[in-house]
Amino acid sequence: MRALLLPLLIAGCAGAAPLPDGGARAPRLAAVAGYQGAFLPTGELAVRRTAMPFRMDEGAEAKRAANALCGGKVVSGDRDNFIDDVWVFPGGCA
Repeated sequence: MRALLLPLLIAGCAGAAPLPDGGARAPRLAAVAGYQGAFLPTGELAVRRTAMPFRMDEGAEAKRAANALCGGKVVSGDRDNFIDDVWVFPGGCA
């Protein structure tokens, strides 16, 4: 079910979605040509490439895009994951 919702959440987002804290500390995502990003309700950052969908072996590119979307640095680690055509960074933006 989660895999089906990720593309819909990102496609419908034009910035940051609400976080569990009501968005009080939600960073604003920068506009980055060719990429979309959204915060999932759990605070995870989901990143999608708009032209050609990401593949599983493109984690480095997804991380570069996430860094740009965050305006500096994404919290990345061994829990980063790929679902459908979306890379998810559980730590969100630093």
